Amino acid sequence: MKSTIVRTWLCLSVLFLSSLAGTAQTNNTAVKKNVTKAKSIVERIARSKFDSTYVALPRYQWMVFASGNGNYSKYHLRVPIPDMIDMWEAEDIAAHPTLGDMDVYTHDMDLHSGTQSVSLGIAYRTLRLKYSFNVSKGNDRQISFESLGSRFGFMFDYRQTKKMKGDMYDANDGFNALLDNIDLSSADVIKAGTSPVDQNRNDYTLLHLQGHYVFNYKHFSYSAGRSGSRIQKKSAGSPIALIDFYQSRAKFKSDFIIGENERYKTWKLSLGAGYGYNFTPNAGKLLIHASAIPSINLFRHSSYRTELDFDQISETDKETYQGMVDQVKDVVDATPKITLNFTARLSVLWNINTHYVLGAYGSYQHSNFANKKDYSIRENFFSGSLWVGYRF
Repeated sequence: MKSTIVRTWLCLSVLFLSSLAGTAQTNNTAVKKNVTKAKSIVERIARSKFDSTYVALPRYQWMVFASGNGNYSKYHLRVPIPDMIDMWEAEDIAAHPTLGDMDVYTHDMDLHSGTQSVSLGIAYRTLRLKYSFNVSKGNDRQISFESLGSRFGFMFDYRQTKKMKGDMYDANDGFNALLDNIDLSSADVIKAGTSPVDQNRNDYTLLHLQGHYVFNYKHFSYSAGRSGSRIQKKSAGSPIALIDFYQSRAKFKSDFIIGENERYKTWKLSLGAGYGYNFTPNAGKLLIHASAIPSINLFRHSSYRTELDFDQISETDKETYQGMVDQVKDVVDATPKITLNFTARLSVLWNINTHYVLGAYGSYQHSNFANKKDYSIRENFFSGSLWVGYRF
């Protein structure tokens, strides 16, 4: 699988860029040779063993496509701050009873984003490159690449989302009240509070790499249901094995817990197994695909970083502020728990003729991270798309 992925990546730039020079009848012999070799590799991957009574390649090798998409993302962050009570002396706690209930002080943030985007892409056999940009928010973007062979497949996805809306719980009214009373001069009750997130001051990025193996590859085509790069002539299904690398980063320029430019970064490596099925009532003219793959996190890590402006903090408070930052880092860096993820897809493709294909799909992806100090990040992505492709 590794060698196939490497070769695919190496020939991608040659195939999508250098082929233009080759088809323009350039005199550069080296370019022509590289284009021919790249096409040979892709063609060999595309024609890797499958039962031609169940699966077929489209008549034409190239396809351009465009789609309109609806996307909804939800991000939940929980950061418990333990041992808050240790910051004060016993006599101070007696004078301010509310501190006695603050052995763990939990901060929660819920963010969500609903956007509409347009995607443009090009595909050659099993290679597929796509760029998406939002029409509702011009600063959001997504780039994805797929290489889907009969048995092995590889997918790369990068997305960036800004201006997510949402609420912070216990972040302002509660925590800022605590800071205001840090010298315990006030007997005011420290309250848990809710406040809206400043949507102009957050930034979320995701890097997702995924590889899969189709067991019944001779009869079932995963790519037929995903991209139309093959045609499923008879209904069939297959177990699917999955390896998944997932890295997300949430950055907040506003004060969530403490400091400016707080960054919560998580990565994990997961293994999963699921099932996919392609149903066609008319030899591939119409195809309905469904797949679901749960996975489990095997290796995972999370980190925290913030920036403190000590010029704005009094000398007496610097040690306290730094102690809070150290507590957050300690919580975030705690031993991770084993958690489950889930991905599912439902799609419909209509091969109108040898040139045109019309498709629609809905997908759901759930990612979960938690550790033994109850720090957690939950991410959910819903996508729906209507697309049209032209083969040539």
